[in-house]
Amino acid sequence: MFGIRNRWAVLLVVALATTVGMMVFAAPFPLLPVWIRELGLSKAEGGLLNGLWYLPGIAVALPAGWAFDRYPARRVMLVCWLCIVAGTALMAVARSYPLLCAGRLLFSIGMNSHMVGAPKVVGSWFAGRRELGLAMGLYTMAFTAGVFLALNILGRIAGESGSRPALQLLALLTLFGIVLMALVPESPVVPDAGEKMGFHPWKLGAGPWLLAIAYFGYSIGTEAYLSFTPDFLVGRGYALAIASSIVGSYALIAFVLKPPLSSLLTRDRAIAYVCGATGMALVSIALLFMPVPPVVSAGAMGVSLALGMPSLLALPAFLMPASQSGQGYGLYQLLYSLGFFAQPLIGFVVDRTSTYSSGYVVIAGLTLLGLTVLAPAVRRLRA
Repeated sequence: MFGIRNRWAVLLVVALATTVGMMVFAAPFPLLPVWIRELGLSKAEGGLLNGLWYLPGIAVALPAGWAFDRYPARRVMLVCWLCIVAGTALMAVARSYPLLCAGRLLFSIGMNSHMVGAPKVVGSWFAGRRELGLAMGLYTMAFTAGVFLALNILGRIAGESGSRPALQLLALLTLFGIVLMALVPESPVVPDAGEKMGFHPWKLGAGPWLLAIAYFGYSIGTEAYLSFTPDFLVGRGYALAIASSIVGSYALIAFVLKPPLSSLLTRDRAIAYVCGATGMALVSIALLFMPVPPVVSAGAMGVSLALGMPSLLALPAFLMPASQSGQGYGLYQLLYSLGFFAQPLIGFVVDRTSTYSSGYVVIAGLTLLGLTVLAPAVRRLRA
């Protein structure tokens, strides 16, 4: 079993498991066209299948946060991963749309809960250490890695052999993921029984809720940029493959910049990082409407994400006691799950106005919510 000196090994194990989970999350991106062909799905049914990722978080995020505060993290993680394994296996054997949805829903229950617990585990192992910012930066690289691997590996397999082999591979990988979670030792920072807080998220105070609003706005705004910009560029005359490649170039910038920027991330700098990330995201949106190559806009978004995601995920660990940080991350995932409603709103605005400029106004408005980290209630958490 790992000792406290092996905190980097704990980070590696959590990041690898998260990468596997993110591959399953991103599976519909390359597999949706194949499912449409194999199962005769409509675009609306495909959209609902994607949307099932968000819905469980509304119900499970806060209870999961409380569970990670109250019980040993490994025990809760194993429950999460039983859902992930079972849901992915169900998707792998599904021969009908309802069964595919049931598997996606079960997976999403487990993975939404994992996304609450994983940053708490990382934060607990690096609590009070100057490497906490770097650890969160390296952890968030698992998000991009999982999506990248899903697009490049699953798409190739499905294109040659159909969706079943691709999903079977994912099912095998989730078994690897649950083994990894079984290896994670208990955190060296464990609150006494008297310090453990009951399930009272409304008693956390305004600060954690405002942090969650910042996370929601920034995350949904930047995700909407990545979702809608390829189609925006197609409307500007770019081929779809080229437009997707241009937008996808953000990942290279984020990968390169996350380690050095995160190594400088501290408790005192985290709020400034989020503000800088919000500003860079707004610059990225504005650049789309300026006479510059769109790859410049994607590069600015890469800088934004290199600053934003590590700092937002580090803030609960920086500012909240260990006995409450799980519920802080639960609030993050709860509000993030409201993206189920926010993303279609952007599409509705674009459809109604027949112009993407109005859609980007909504995206910019959501992203601006990142600045709620400046609220006095958040700053009081630092006391």
